[in-house]
Amino acid sequence: MERLRWLTGQMGLSPANCRKVMIACIQSVAMFGSELWWKGDRVDGTIERAEELQKEVNKQARTVTVCFRTTNCGALAMESGLRLATAQLENRQQCFGLLLLSLPDGDQAREVVGARLGIGGRLKNALTHRGSTEMTVLLEEPEALDAERIQEDKKTAKAEAERIRPGLTMFTDGSRLDSGATGYAVAWQNGQSWVDNKNNMGYNQEAYDAECAALARALEEAAKRQMVPERVTIFTDAQAAIRRIASEERSPGQKYAILAR
Repeated sequence: MERLRWLTGQMGLSPANCRKVMIACIQSVAMFGSELWWKGDRVDGTIERAEELQKEVNKQARTVTVCFRTTNCGALAMESGLRLATAQLENRQQCFGLLLLSLPDGDQAREVVGARLGIGGRLKNALTHRGSTEMTVLLEEPEALDAERIQEDKKTAKAEAERIRPGLTMFTDGSRLDSGATGYAVAWQNGQSWVDNKNNMGYNQEAYDAECAALARALEEAAKRQMVPERVTIFTDAQAAIRRIASEERSPGQKYAILAR
C-alpha cells in the first residue's frame, strides 16, 4: 500500500490507474475465497471479516484520492470509485454461482448450487438476490462543452499558432517537477505585449491536473473580459486534458470540466 501511495503522490501515477491496481492486485488477493465463507451481511461469523475488509478498502480509497484519514467514508468511496466491501462480497458470490451454473449438464460442480450443504444454500440465496443490494442511480447525461476540437501534428500546429486570427488566442501549459511541485501558465497577446497568468498548485497533484486546470483557467480569463471575444482559440499540447474538459462525466479532473462551463 505504501508503494502505491508513493507511486501516486511522487511518481505521477494517475488516480484512475491507481484504482485499477488496487482492484487487480490488492482486492483480488484480500477477497480470494470469499465466495465460500461469505454468509451475507449482518450474519454472525462474517461480520468481523467484512469490517476488516472495509477498513482495507478505506485505506485503498485514501491512497487513490490522496485524502486525509478524517475524510468522510461516503465521500471517499464516491470519489475513489471503490465499492463497499459487503457489496463486493455479495457480487463475488453471485458471480461464482453463475459460473457453476454455466458448466455443462452432468458436471458435479454444477450441482453445488442449491445443495443441502451450507455453501449450496448461500449460492442459491445470492442468485435470488436475498442478500444486500446496491441502489442504482441513473445520472443525468453529462453536458458536452460547446467547442470545436482540432488535433494537428507539430509542424501544422506551429504554423496555426503563428497565424493571425480573429478573436482571442491563448496558450496553456501544465507541468510537474521531479520534486512533485505542479503548476500551470496561461498566456495571450494584448496588443503588442504578452499577458500571462501563472499558478502554483502545490504538491500531490499530477501533470494531468495541471493541464486541465490551465484549460479551465484560460476559459475563465476569456469569460472575464469586458468585451466578449468574437472567437476564443486555445492552444495546448495535452490531448487527454482536452478530452477531459470536453465532458462532465465522472472521472479524474471532473471539477475542471465543471469550472470550464
